Amino acid sequence: MGVKEAKESAGFTKSLAFAIFTSAFGSSFLFGYNLGVMNSPQTILGLWVREINCTRNGGTPSQVEGESTDVSCSKLDVNGEGKMFENSGLNTIWVLINSMFAAGALVGALLTSVLVGRFGRKGTLFWNSITGIISAACLGLASTAGSYELLIVGRLIAGLNAGVNSGIPPLYFTEIAPASLRGALGSVHQLFITIAIWTSQILGMPYILGTSTLWPILVALSAVPAVYQMIALPFCPESPKFLFEKSGEQAARKALEKLRNTTEVDDELKELRDEYEASKDLPTVSIPSLFRDPFLRKVTLIAAGLMVCQQLSGIDAVMFYSTSIFRSAGLSATTAMFATIGMGAVNVGMTFVSVVLVEKAGRRTLLLVGYCGMSLFIALLTISNLLYSAGTPGPEFSGTPNSFAFAAFTSMICVIAFVIMFATGPGSIPWFLVAELFEQGARPAATTVAVGTNRFCSLIITLTFPLVQVALGEYTFLIFVVLLVSFIFFTHIFVIETKGKSTEQIQRELRGDKYQSAVYPTNGAIALTKI
Repeated sequence: MGVKEAKESAGFTKSLAFAIFTSAFGSSFLFGYNLGVMNSPQTILGLWVREINCTRNGGTPSQVEGESTDVSCSKLDVNGEGKMFENSGLNTIWVLINSMFAAGALVGALLTSVLVGRFGRKGTLFWNSITGIISAACLGLASTAGSYELLIVGRLIAGLNAGVNSGIPPLYFTEIAPASLRGALGSVHQLFITIAIWTSQILGMPYILGTSTLWPILVALSAVPAVYQMIALPFCPESPKFLFEKSGEQAARKALEKLRNTTEVDDELKELRDEYEASKDLPTVSIPSLFRDPFLRKVTLIAAGLMVCQQLSGIDAVMFYSTSIFRSAGLSATTAMFATIGMGAVNVGMTFVSVVLVEKAGRRTLLLVGYCGMSLFIALLTISNLLYSAGTPGPEFSGTPNSFAFAAFTSMICVIAFVIMFATGPGSIPWFLVAELFEQGARPAATTVAVGTNRFCSLIITLTFPLVQVALGEYTFLIFVVLLVSFIFFTHIFVIETKGKSTEQIQRELRGDKYQSAVYPTNGAIALTKI
């Protein structure tokens, strides 16, 4: 093998780059786009829902302020638009639109293990593109049909698509990448999610597609990555690990040769063979098996804990409701919109940085730094909100400026800093760290549990945050301060460093002297692949 060929096989080849981009754009990007697309046009969509309710009640939307007293038909001024979601009926519909995405994602996540076992990594991503196209159609046609129920159904299907896309792309990336790139490529999933969220925020600006007439195009654009993936994914190799188990050594060799652009794949093939021989006589690891076996139960709880930490850190609350958070902090609609877009840009930039840092600083270190920073800035956000609220003049002093007006911009800085800390480690690391903690046979079931936990926590936040925000007001984020402090202790005590360690070393460190797995004994099913 020549020097040039050897260098290429140790890093990116054209085939590997194409496979990574195709699945990242078609799945990870689609997940992120659907996650963020409802944020920027929140006011436009709220006015659209009010108009539908007005028409259904036999009314006519008023064009003049004060002309109608009907809660759905009256014309709102700028301040009214900012507070319209305080109406319980409208707020319930908006919560449904967002929560159906989280609910669908939970169902999709729970189907991951079954789908991966039946269709493989690449096959599952391919068929999942269909749900992406269907959801885009429902979302795009909701305005024409005059039905926010169709929008809710579209969000439910989009969530189903997102649930599957949550766990499979990082699993696929890990299994097709060379050992030296597995940590970095594991972060590509989160990187494309953040790029997509930012893209959806930019396109959702009122100067582009975030208008009363163009928002259906904005939400329907989610079909683009799904269609691309259906066209391009058949030209990408399946995971060699999956092919070795299902189709034999020759199929795995063919995939490896295409991915590495060389026929010198005997070392990797031997690792696959050794792992397969060591595990083929062991029982299939199902989800119940994860909890019956003492050792696997311990690791599964750590994996689920990583996802709980990520989602209950408050990031979904910030991502789903950032515009309304900025508005309630005192920013104007335009400033709030640009603040949300700025937050997305920072998220993308820091996720790029984390791709590099993860192989230098390590997984555990970045998690601890991230959660410590998040707890600090969410506490400062609470203080800023309290200051702004305290400085708001009473009705008898209407027109008097807020004595703590600076706190609105302090809140914006705290939110952006919070996102920076999240992107440093907690955003990307849990997705691929779960795969690193388990041996091959347990990964599909463990991924299902972990991603299911992630989506369940996201559903809880989506359903409860608007209600909690109304009930607690400026004190809302104190809940996340307490949670983040507990996550710091959890990570410090239970999460091990996996950077540069083989699966055997990771398993030995996780077991210690206390646990002995009945499913995977200490000397069995060891994959010697470097992570």
